Amino acid sequence: MTKRKVKMVGVSLFVMVFLVTFQATVLPVAKAHADVEQLAMGTSLVGGLFYNLGNPVAQCINKALPEVNVTAEFTEGSTENLRLIGQKKMHMGIISPMIGYFARSGIQMFKDKPVDFRVVVRLLPNGNIWTTLKKNKDIHTIRDIKGHKVGVGTGGIGVVSRLQLEYHGIDVKKDIKPFFLPTGALADALKDGSVDVSFLTKELAIMVTATHEIRIISWQKEDLKKYVGEKPYFGMYAYPPNTFKGVDYEVLTNDNGMQLICDKDMSDDMVYKLTKAIIENLDCVTKIYAPAKALNPEWCASKLGNPFHPGSIKYFKDAGLWK
Repeated sequence: MTKRKVKMVGVSLFVMVFLVTFQATVLPVAKAHADVEQLAMGTSLVGGLFYNLGNPVAQCINKALPEVNVTAEFTEGSTENLRLIGQKKMHMGIISPMIGYFARSGIQMFKDKPVDFRVVVRLLPNGNIWTTLKKNKDIHTIRDIKGHKVGVGTGGIGVVSRLQLEYHGIDVKKDIKPFFLPTGALADALKDGSVDVSFLTKELAIMVTATHEIRIISWQKEDLKKYVGEKPYFGMYAYPPNTFKGVDYEVLTNDNGMQLICDKDMSDDMVYKLTKAIIENLDCVTKIYAPAKALNPEWCASKLGNPFHPGSIKYFKDAGLWK
């Protein structure tokens, strides 16, 4: 055999070995990637509560379900998440139940453009609290807020705060001087005296206690029972005594809620697997995001204004959690 023929045979053998190796390694990997279902989950802006919880939830689902890859994506929050799901540009999202109720009903910001969806699990309680400085001795109830400078917030939080004030007979335009500030700025405004009362998240209220003595204004129980009875997308929640430095009493508040939702057309089997992965790996979520320790399986299966997906319901029934 000539040197040229030997060289050609050698090249041919090399190509054959390469192709066999490629098929045995690269192609199965490519197939494996193709078999992984990619799911986009809308959350909120960086640092927002929805993202802080949504990202660990996505990580723990992915760890439990190798065949699924959930990506927690930054968004503007509830309204955008719902619109993206309605447009089939997002598979899942974290929302406020109130905004979800508006979307399904085609009212408020979804007027004449309803968006349908289904709930996978209920997430953390989300109870904003009316907070004042202890030195403001004339503010002890929500009705006492009348006549003061008030940080009411913007967006969904602004809607929630105005509803609460209106329930207590306070006209935002006439009875107070409202400050429509972003969530983080509400705490700063309270600390520097720009406002007398602010509608704060739990985290922001705790932050204020690092430098100021505060008083948290608890709802009256009968008022709250009547309020949530009229609005099915709200719940009741109580912060135990000493949750906040210097606040040695229970704080009863309205739970604005958080729900993980999905496209209503997502398969029952997929939603069943997602629900199972979350409920059976809550410890995984807590290790990444400590406040998630407030979650338990019974809470995650509880209703708040919007319907659950059949896949979730099946899992909760199988687990003995459905009521």
